[in-house]
Parts: sequence; structure tokens; C-alpha cells
Amino acid sequence: MRKLLILLVAATGLLASDATGTWTGTFTPDGEDARPAHLVLKQEGTVLTGTAGPNSEDQREIAKGKVEGGVVTFEVALKDTTMKFVLHLEGDELTGEISREYEGQHQTAKVAVRRNPQK
Repeated sequence: MRKLLILLVAATGLLASDATGTWTGTFTPDGEDARPAHLVLKQEGTVLTGTAGPNSEDQREIAKGKVEGGVVTFEVALKDTTMKFVLHLEGDELTGEISREYEGQHQTAKVAVRRNPQK
């Protein structure tokens, strides 16, 4: 009985950190105004796949997607750089930071998105 209870608690924890869904909100580069953000994510175990961009029409594939302990990480390759996302999943909110090296400079942006309700 005790083993069953431990398994149920562990399974509940895995379900609670599921990043699957469509997420919308903003990303805010340091020193700039907020811009729209739109993520479409699918989690299977700890593996994360999907797309990211400013809106549903302008999306790029994510790479190296992973979810561990409520931390969501992935990369998005652009023409001249790669954006690295480190986000924290809490319920229907993902918040965190994007970083990249661009023209010899380290740049960062804050991210705050919410999961869209299922239709």
C-alpha cells in the first residue's frame, strides 16, 4: 500500500509539471518594451518539442527541449544566433529568461507566458 501511495504522489508530480499546450504572453529584452511571445509545446516524459515565435503565424522549431523539476529549457536557432530559453513552470505560467550571444554581446530578455485554455 505504501509503495502505491509513493507511486501516486510521484505520478501527480510529473503531471503537475506538464508543459504541453499553447502559451501566449510577452518577452521583454533588457532596456526595451515588451513584445509578443507565442509558444506551442508538447512534452513527452522529460522531452520537449514544439515551436516558438512572436505569434501563431511566425514560428520556429525548438531544439534540445527538456523539462526537469519544473524547469523548461530549449533553444531556438535564428539566422545569426541561437536563443536559449530557461523557464520555470508553475501551473499555467511559464516565466524566465532568454539569452543569446549576438554581434559579440551577451543579450537577455525576460519571458512571461500563460497557457491558453483548452477548447
